[in-house]
Amino acid sequence: MDYTMNGTQPPRDGNRDRLMAPHGVFQCAGEQRWVAIAIRDDAEWQRFASAIDRPELACDPALQTLVGRKAAEDRLEEIVTTWTRARSPEEATSILQNAGIPAFTSYSNKDLAEDAHLNESGFFVRREHPEVGMRQHIGIPWRLSDTPLSVRQAAPCLGQHTEYVMSQLLHYSADDIAQLKAEGVLT
Repeated sequence: MDYTMNGTQPPRDGNRDRLMAPHGVFQCAGEQRWVAIAIRDDAEWQRFASAIDRPELACDPALQTLVGRKAAEDRLEEIVTTWTRARSPEEATSILQNAGIPAFTSYSNKDLAEDAHLNESGFFVRREHPEVGMRQHIGIPWRLSDTPLSVRQAAPCLGQHTEYVMSQLLHYSADDIAQLKAEGVLT
């Protein structure tokens, strides 16, 4: 909106949020392990300080309001990162969620594929691919009460549906398709 009205781009803010602080994805113990944390209000800030065993932060007048925390955001991120680097993202998530703080492990593809809840809920499906064999695929992430949805087949191979798309959807003649193939335009 600011760009449309005033021609100005908003400043880059990474994972920061203008209405929350601290807010971001913080490094944890382990190789490329991270936790997402969002402190949405002053009450959560108080609980956060207690949860990370830093009660003095809750008493610091400069940090008791969002305005103060936003002004000290670099310092806060150092404090949070010092705490998160000493524990796994799962441990940090557990501690913070138990204190009512929004937090969750930032999953890698492997973490997602192995997540018990996603697997038990049917989020993933297994489909046979003609070139790589049986593979796990993301299923339909939502459920509709009157319209059942499913993943019917694995991802197509390069050019697998060219003939169908060109002839049935775009209404190219067989001669035109043959010509485009001969010219190397289509596979």
